[in-house]
Amino acid sequence: MFETFIAELRETLLAGGARQALITSDRTVSFGELAGRVEGILEALGKMPEGLSMIVGHKEPDCIAAMVACAIAGRPFTFADRATPRDRMQQIAITAGASHILAYGQETLPETLPVLTLKDLPTRRPRFDIGTSHRPEGTFYVIFTSGSTGTPKGVPISRSNYMALHRWYTPLLAAVRPEGAHVNHASMAFDMGMFDLWPTLSLGRPVQLLNHANNIMPRNNIRHLTRDEGASVASWASTPSLLQLMCTDPQFCAGYLPDLRFFVIGGEMLPGALVQELQKRFPLAQILNGYGPSEATCATHLYPISQADARADGPMKIGPAVGETQMQIVDHAGCEVRAGEEGELVLLGPQVISHYLPQDHPANMALSQQGGVNCYHTGDRARLDADGNLVLLGRIDRQVKLLGNRVELNEIERIAEDYPSVCRAVCLPQKDAAGRITGLQLFVEPSAGQTCRRDGLLAHMGRQLSAQVLPRELRLVSQFPITRNGKLDTQALLAGAADLPVSSASEPLARNPLMGATP
Repeated sequence: MFETFIAELRETLLAGGARQALITSDRTVSFGELAGRVEGILEALGKMPEGLSMIVGHKEPDCIAAMVACAIAGRPFTFADRATPRDRMQQIAITAGASHILAYGQETLPETLPVLTLKDLPTRRPRFDIGTSHRPEGTFYVIFTSGSTGTPKGVPISRSNYMALHRWYTPLLAAVRPEGAHVNHASMAFDMGMFDLWPTLSLGRPVQLLNHANNIMPRNNIRHLTRDEGASVASWASTPSLLQLMCTDPQFCAGYLPDLRFFVIGGEMLPGALVQELQKRFPLAQILNGYGPSEATCATHLYPISQADARADGPMKIGPAVGETQMQIVDHAGCEVRAGEEGELVLLGPQVISHYLPQDHPANMALSQQGGVNCYHTGDRARLDADGNLVLLGRIDRQVKLLGNRVELNEIERIAEDYPSVCRAVCLPQKDAAGRITGLQLFVEPSAGQTCRRDGLLAHMGRQLSAQVLPRELRLVSQFPITRNGKLDTQALLAGAADLPVSSASEPLARNPLMGATP
């Protein structure tokens, strides 16, 4: 029951005292201090219009306190990072049905809603009068995603959606190391931010909030994570892209982070080479391959990866569904396929949302019910192995047509990554002014200390791919840029492509740093 979760969170805040709760790049906030800020916001929130709160800021403790206040008061909320353009912020406010804004400071905000400035509010002695609007079907929070159109659509996570996650994931996190800190990198506007925050705080553990300014400066992140002995890092959740950047620093290892024993990695396809590197650097850590779209409340699969799994050929398996989630692999007609056959992944269960916002959004066609259970057609290509483990094969929309041939971009990337001197590869289509695909370009990150030659890589790929679908252009990058959510930033990658020419078919790909990474 959500009321039980809120009651437990309330007691954790009230009893936390001086124990660390939130650790940012410039300050540490105890549970007692956080409780006082929550009470101050609760008092002011009671004077704002009824309805959804739009919280605007970054990772300031007051923004976290505002989310906690909304949860206790029974008010739904959505979060918008202050870097969000005002027009998009306005779209989010309208789509979510926001009645007011809770802003950390003087951000550029929509002008049509009343604003409460969080940092101006006084700290109060916490009492936490729990609101009465905690109906299970009511909205807990709304996450926004752009989809293919670029127009934000809302993913409303109900209280019952969240509790279906909380029931299985929070005990798993609790078993890691009860007093250890959990690392958050993702924006609070992203579902992985919610995945980091609520289970950790409910356990009375601190959250280490990484500053996005350090996305491409792993040593700064390591300094942040090791500066306070009282908040030794125990668990971590992020995308593979962020971890690949962290692994460029030799200090990202058990020697500097000895209590880091639990990695959840999701949001992108997970390369086996990265897992092998993490297993070498953190030999006592459990590494889990995670999967779960926003529409299914953060995570539906967490598979512990063995050393044998990390060295196996092909894409990494993700295991069976966890918690109360069920899965099916279906063909174009919606019929289940046999184990080993490819199809679209469908998720069913209480973690799956019932609809998008607005409710007339065309994407709602992917959401339905089967026997009274919410069902989501994910758009992910997948198969089940003989043991019932899920194996993702990429997005259905990553299949492109080039010169009459159907091309799987994920397959090209996997073939390139099999080449000994390639650490990671990303394949993107080239398009003309009319939007027609005219060719493919491949971005390559070499393995540490290795030289990658164009002719050798193309010869390797040519043994498995027809000449018509071989990438026309190869570009070398020293590291792939990432977004605020830790995912691959394809826009920054494409914008920097012209600065990375390959001069000769027989010369090694010149190692130039890629500029333009999103902070």
